Formats: sequence, structure tokens, C-alpha cells
Amino acid sequence: MKAWYYVALKEIVSTWRDKRTIRNVLVLPVLLMPLFMYGPAFLMSDIESRTQAAVQKVGVRDLPPEVLELFAPANLEPVPVDDPRAAVEAERVDAALVWRDGRFVIYAMEGAKPVKAGLVVAKVRRVLDRYKDALVAERLRAVGLDPGVLAPFAVEVNDVSPPEAQGAGVLGGMIPYFLMLFIMMGAMAVVIDATAGEKEKGTLEALLAAPVAHLELATGKMFAGLVFAVVTSISGLAGLLLGGALFRSLARGATFEAMSGSFSLSPMSTLLLFVTAVLYAAFITALLVAVGMYARSYKEAQTYVSPLYMVLVVPLLVLMFASDFLSQNLWLYALPVFNVYLAIDQIIKAQIGSAALIVTWISSLFYVAAATYWASRNFSDEGVLFRN
Repeated sequence: MKAWYYVALKEIVSTWRDKRTIRNVLVLPVLLMPLFMYGPAFLMSDIESRTQAAVQKVGVRDLPPEVLELFAPANLEPVPVDDPRAAVEAERVDAALVWRDGRFVIYAMEGAKPVKAGLVVAKVRRVLDRYKDALVAERLRAVGLDPGVLAPFAVEVNDVSPPEAQGAGVLGGMIPYFLMLFIMMGAMAVVIDATAGEKEKGTLEALLAAPVAHLELATGKMFAGLVFAVVTSISGLAGLLLGGALFRSLARGATFEAMSGSFSLSPMSTLLLFVTAVLYAAFITALLVAVGMYARSYKEAQTYVSPLYMVLVVPLLVLMFASDFLSQNLWLYALPVFNVYLAIDQIIKAQIGSAALIVTWISSLFYVAAATYWASRNFSDEGVLFRN
């Protein structure tokens, strides 16, 4: 049996005994992933459904009777007011509508209460649209024209994306971000303790005195971190699938489905996603081992990892919103971190090309080898191991 295996086994057993780490690796991803992914969509959908069903008070002044007649079917209650702005600011009404100088003016707290005010304003606008349509139809009939002349054609939009991409929903772009985040969380919990933690406890010297090559020491610690990183990402995916089913059974309204979609993976996509995630986990773990070996204590390692975390997260946040506008050039799939995000996003949406996937995997292997070499060098460098 190779020595790196025993080193990895030691770290895995040691970590398994720490209940806090197990809670962070196994339990938190299952709970947090559905909350992050489906919680905002569920909340927004629930608020929208409640607002549509409830009756809101709308301050009115100088409105035509025909407009007031449309309030009740739209679940709006007209409340006569002298000063519409003051009524809205004092929250005596949810919004106000005034007919003045040949136009309708809406007052609402859109800046202070954007969600609630936006939903009420949308209901008021639908009332005005119905009034406008009725008014235009009446005037056209008065001059002998068919109101149908205003709708000479219909517009139909067909989504030609693969079913997997349609099912990903608006929030589907966040799945790679959270998966990669959980991978780092899982690896970090193990690797820092296995490197800087051993330095601080004084057990690293005994390990270095053992007849084990430094490359095997680095590999063993990396493998332990890799195991927990992969377990954490699998827990996150399980939480995504289980939480999605739970939230869909509780959600009301179409907004939830539009935002959250119905995440599913084919067996082939699952395999491609697993390989890509493992390569990314190996790279992150090797990087953490190298950084952890440089630190003199657990606390110091955390100060080094925090900036590294930001360096890795900021590109993900940018890509989460900008990936749709990037030209899919192959060189993008050779950039560290970027490549994995793009690959996971397109695997989930069944849009990944074989060339892009090969470039991603080969470049990831190169980064894993480079980070492993750096980690191994740190194990051999006495200036790093025993620096003051």
C-alpha cells in the first residue's frame, strides 16, 4: 500500500472525529443549497400571489368613472384623497392615481418598498391598459373602423434551448457558483487543519521524520481534502434536488417556476459534471495545501485563505451574470476557475461542446499538477516549514 494512502486515511479519520467539520461538510450543504437556490424564488412567488389575491387601497383623484369601475375586478379599492403624494408617504394608501393635464399620474414608494410598490403599480397599470383598450376600441367603432386593425399580427416566442437549459430557470446560473463554493468549503475544513494545524500542534515534525516522500505527504493530505470537497458538493446537489421538490410542492404562482426551473440531469451530464467538479476540487485542494503549509498557524492560514477565497469568488460572481454575453472562445475554457464555471453551467444546460470540455479538463489537469508541485515544494523547503 502506498504511503500517501495512510496519510490520507489518517487525515480522513481525524476529520471524521470532529463533529463540527462533519456538520459543515454533510449537513449544511443539504440545508443551505435549497435555501440559496429556491428560497428567494419561493418568497418572491409567495409575495406576488398574496399581493394579487389581496385588495390594495389606491388613492384616487379626478379619475373618470369608467376607470373606477375597473378597480374592483383588479382587487383594488379606490380611496378619494386630496393630496395623493402625502397619502402615499403617510402609507394611508398603497399607491395613488390622479388624472391631471391629460395624463394619468401614479404615486408609489418604488424606491423605499420596491417589491410591494412594484406589484401594486403593475395592478394599476393593468387597469389603465384595460381602460385604454376599451377607449380606443370605442373611438374606432365611432368612425366605422374595426378595433382589430390595431392588432394586424400576433407575436409568438419559442424557446429553442435544450430542455435541460429551459429547466434550469433564471437562477440556474447560480448552481455552478454554489457547487464551487461548497467544494472550497469542504476542502478548506480539512486541509488547513492537516497543514497549518499540524504545524501549530507540533506534530508535523514527526510526520516529516517518517520514511515518506514529501510528494506522497502532499498527495495524501490533498486526497483527504479532495474526499471531503467531493462529499460536500454531492451533499449540495442532494440538497438541490430534495429542496427543489419540497419548495415546488409548497410554491404558489408561476414566478417560482420561471425563476427556479426544474433542475434535472441525465446520467451522461451527471458523469461529466462529476469529472469536472473532481478536477476543480483537486486544484483547489492542492492550492490550499500549498498555502496551508506556508502558514505558521491555523489562524495565519485563515488570513491567507480569505483573500484566496475572494480571488476565486469574484470572477464567479461576474460570470454568474455575464456568461450569457461572452463569446464562447476556446481560450476561455483554459482559464483557471473561469473554465470550470463555464463548463458546469453548460453541462447543466446540455450545451457543452466536446472541444470546450476537453480544453477544460486538460487545462484543469495542468493546474492540478502545478498546484501539486507547489505544495510538494513547500513540504521540502525548510524555509517554509520552519520559518519564524
